[in-house]
Parts: sequence; structure tokens; C-alpha cells
Amino acid sequence: MTAKELYLYAIDQATAVVVQLEPEQLSLPTPDSEWSALDLLQHMLYELAWTADIVAAMPYAEVGDRYDGDLLGDDAIASWRLYAARAQAAVEAADEATVVHLSYGDRTAREYLWEAGNDQLIHAWDLGQSIGVSVVFDAAAAQVLYQWAAPRSSEFERSGLFAPPVTVTASANLQTKLLALEGRSEDWAEVRTA
Repeated sequence: MTAKELYLYAIDQATAVVVQLEPEQLSLPTPDSEWSALDLLQHMLYELAWTADIVAAMPYAEVGDRYDGDLLGDDAIASWRLYAARAQAAVEAADEATVVHLSYGDRTAREYLWEAGNDQLIHAWDLGQSIGVSVVFDAAAAQVLYQWAAPRSSEFERSGLFAPPVTVTASANLQTKLLALEGRSEDWAEVRTA
């Protein structure tokens, strides 16, 4: 599975969850402890909105504050579909070797797509957990993301953007191991209410 394929798969999975979100669910808690479902959706959409410009190698400063503010508008699902279609078209046309410009420096489009695909897929699971939608990762996606994420686990923890890794058994499946690496527990709802 290439980085482009992973990213497109992640957006498909995220879309499958987002379209099931009901307005009354926006205040629900998520595995991202400081975010409600609304906060999480706003984050996911903000990241999604940047994708087309990033893979087109647009300078970060040139994009500037273009996506600041309310991207959800009056119809969150329509907004998601709009930016998802734009991102998918741009990623399909992208060259993975292109140097892209991120807030923290230049990387290849391949590196960006691994990172952004990971973020969207993990957050699709988070949002699914929040609203009661099961998200089961494709085995190939779980495998490539685990291989990508495992060497970065200490970097994730140092960044402060991830909860500390969760301990799981050696026999756990790759999705469980990947989620644990990124500070998620598959029984987060039970832990939260205990």
C-alpha cells in the first residue's frame, strides 16, 4: 500500500463515519479527552482542507489563514464532502516525491501523506467511538501504519499531541497495537466512565 493509497483509504473511512454524525451527537466526548465530537470534526476538516494545497507544494505562508474559522458552516457533512473530494482529486494527481511545505519544514508528499493519512484514520476511529460507529481498519492499512508509527512512538509522546502509549498484549491485533501506540484504548468508554 502506497502513501497515496493509504491516505485515500483513510479519507474513505473518515467519510463513512462523518456522514453518520447527527447534530445532537456533536457534544459527545471522544477518545481525544479534551475534544468533543464537534472539536474533533473541526480538527479533521481543517487538516483535510489543507491537503490539496500541500500536495500541490503551495508554500505554507501562501496558504496562510485561508482555512481559519468555521469550515463546517450550516451543513457539516456537505462541507466534509466538498473538502474530501478536493483532497482526493489532488492526492490522486500528486507525485509522492514532490517536496511539500509544512508548518514545521519541508518533507516529501509521501511523508506528508503517511502522517496525514494516519491522523485521519485514527481520528475516524475516535469519532466512530464517540458516536457508536465501528471502524475496523483494513489489514494492509493497519500493517503499513503500524510499521510507519512504531519507530515514531517516542516522538509522538514527546510532541505532547498524543496521549502516552497504552500497554496491550503481544497477541493483540495490529489495529489494537496501532491505536495503543497512539495513546488509545479500545475500551476508552468503559475507562472514562469507571
